Amino acid sequence: MATSAVVKVESLKDNFDDLLTCTICLETFKEPKYLPCLHAFCESCINTYINSTDNYEKPTGFKCPLCRRLVSIVDNVENPKTWARQLPLNHLIMSMIDRKAMKTSEKLCDACSFRNLSQNAVSFCTVCEEAYCENCEVHHKTYKITRNHKIVPIKDINADNSALNFLGVFTCDEHPDERIKIYCKDHTKPCCTVCATVHHRRCAQVVTIDKVVSGVKDSTKAHDLMNKLKEKSDQICKILQNRKLNISTFEKEIEAIQKEISNLREKLNRHLDKLEQQLKDEVKNTRKSNVLKLNYETIILSTLKSTIDNWKNIFEACLFQGSELQCLVTMEDIFSKLPQFEEDLSKVREIRELSVEIEVTDVIEKVDTLGSVNLKERRPSISGIKTINFLTGKFKVVFTINISGQYISGIFFNDDIVLTDYSSNKIVSHDPNGQKKEELNIDDSPTDITKVNDETVAVSSNPHKIFEINVEAMTLLRTLNVDVNVWGLCFVGDEYITAQGNSISWLNSETGAKLRCCNTGTNTHTPFVTCYKSNKYIYTNGNNSIRQESTTEKCFDYNI
Repeated sequence: MATSAVVKVESLKDNFDDLLTCTICLETFKEPKYLPCLHAFCESCINTYINSTDNYEKPTGFKCPLCRRLVSIVDNVENPKTWARQLPLNHLIMSMIDRKAMKTSEKLCDACSFRNLSQNAVSFCTVCEEAYCENCEVHHKTYKITRNHKIVPIKDINADNSALNFLGVFTCDEHPDERIKIYCKDHTKPCCTVCATVHHRRCAQVVTIDKVVSGVKDSTKAHDLMNKLKEKSDQICKILQNRKLNISTFEKEIEAIQKEISNLREKLNRHLDKLEQQLKDEVKNTRKSNVLKLNYETIILSTLKSTIDNWKNIFEACLFQGSELQCLVTMEDIFSKLPQFEEDLSKVREIRELSVEIEVTDVIEKVDTLGSVNLKERRPSISGIKTINFLTGKFKVVFTINISGQYISGIFFNDDIVLTDYSSNKIVSHDPNGQKKEELNIDDSPTDITKVNDETVAVSSNPHKIFEINVEAMTLLRTLNVDVNVWGLCFVGDEYITAQGNSISWLNSETGAKLRCCNTGTNTHTPFVTCYKSNKYIYTNGNNSIRQESTTEKCFDYNI
């Protein structure tokens, strides 16, 4: 089964140009350096990148240009210009570049290149890890210090894949001048002789590297790893396809909503146009009917005025130019007509002063929105991807780590298990099998631990301290003194959440300043707290009780 996997791997095209190309300069690597996330870059490229990025007042590292994971720097932290030199050399990429050059007969003599000369290489020294032309090979064999070095003809390397093992030389990350010669089975870690002496002197199973590398390509472990990587790649591919599909459908939904909003506006416009016309028609009809009435009343009044003016003129003429008899007859005639005139005039006195105004419906104030946009979230259904509900899931004991002491706390950190030892003032890391790897002594007793990023954890220490620790190097980065009592500790966003007594406090992770605080409402000690989001947290509110608080979901207590 393992053999078939190897055959499948070997059947892949022997062209790894993407692996040999720096993603910053897009050229073949020159002095490739790799980060903890295994992304590699030319030393000069990553150095330029580091010095071009913004650093905090107290920089502790930089983020990978590709995956954005934080790369913590331990030595010479205050001088970012030296960080690129501290990164380990990628020997795999170096050997692949050499192999490609040898296969295409483009490999130049390294010794001649050092003197700015160009000569094709014909052999390779497995000790010096350099290729030589015929002349330099002769000189190399004549020196006492190098005459016993193993020299392999490049044509033999191209003809026999087993000779490629000579190109696979690795140096120690911690001691760059030392080669990997030892393998610790207890920690499943290759190392140099210095590391073996310093870090693995108490380990029971420490062997030379050649005893474990033989047949590693055909091993079940290699086969399982390749299958696991393929499985994870397929899973991520499915998730990526789901995200791309979600983006597409989401954009279509947004476009549909935009169109719906435009259609709604058009409907509103048409409806408003209709209401406008109705109101204008009402105004028009009101004008028409009432202007006719006013005109009619004007005509009546004009007629009455004409009549009374005519009577006035006639009677004036009688008074000035008529006889007594004419004046009498005319006067009596007018008096006889006055009652009817008074009656007609009384009807006119019933007229009303007309004015018009509009009472506008307060539609603008009442309609403050045309609608609302509701974002719905649900867990996607992706085949092969398991989802775990930590609130309803069941626990299964895989193995047990025996630790003497009290108040033990711990987390899963990458592939390791990191525990706090309150009694011994220690932070202890274990491999996935529960085997002890490293430990770090701190000044005070640790009470709880939380993950900050992929390289850093934070450890609380009662009553007023938080230690930030680089797990890979097992070194203390800084000590944060805070004004609140701490026991339980959690990190979410840029805030530390601490628990002690009957209160939970939120702290600024940079300064330790208290941002806010809440009372648990219990008379018992609240030693631990964890938080999934800034608005949802779980804490112990008694010896046998756990409580979930949330601003968006239902709160509940779980009694053991």
